[in-house]
Amino acid sequence: MLINLLPGLGVSLLRGLYRTCRQTTRGIEQETNLLAQGMPIIYTIWHCQLSYVIYYFRQRQGVLMASPSRDGELISRIAQGFGFIVCRGSRQKGGLSALKSMAAYIRQGHSAGLIADGSRGPARVAQKGPLVLARETQVPILPLAVASRHKITFNSWDRFELTLPFSTVTLIFGEPLYIPTNDRGPRLEYWRQELEARLNRLFQASQHH
Repeated sequence: MLINLLPGLGVSLLRGLYRTCRQTTRGIEQETNLLAQGMPIIYTIWHCQLSYVIYYFRQRQGVLMASPSRDGELISRIAQGFGFIVCRGSRQKGGLSALKSMAAYIRQGHSAGLIADGSRGPARVAQKGPLVLARETQVPILPLAVASRHKITFNSWDRFELTLPFSTVTLIFGEPLYIPTNDRGPRLEYWRQELEARLNRLFQASQHH
């Protein structure tokens, strides 16, 4: 019964919380330029800054991946409450099938979101899911970070951040990353390290914004 009540409560709490915040952006021209070309985008961010981007991209009909775990079920239903399409899977279970489903939605014109360090980490170590999705769809990856002036940082594996009411929140966009069609093995590992480095630069900027 509780699992049926929590998603609606989570949606209401996040909506109420973030409506009190002042929003700014840095590097938004990176997103604007891609959207002007009419192409989908694969957005990616570290797990610890997930909550605000779900709110920011609400009602865009984007497609997300959520793990098949109990926590993933809650996140999935909260994301659906904000208008997202959700594919269930993780590195441990069903990830390839979920990526194929996401690719099909991208080819229909939907943008997508993937957590770069996955649902279990290690924290701030990029996994290859976003790269494989970008390579197979030929859609750019756009890395993101979220800077909250006032926040709580939890003692969780990812040091999850929750913005406090009436805070200033800055969404920081990096430069898009394009993965060539034939890049596999060592070349894909090169791009994985590049994505990780870009995300960590954005993350560091978010901590000192």
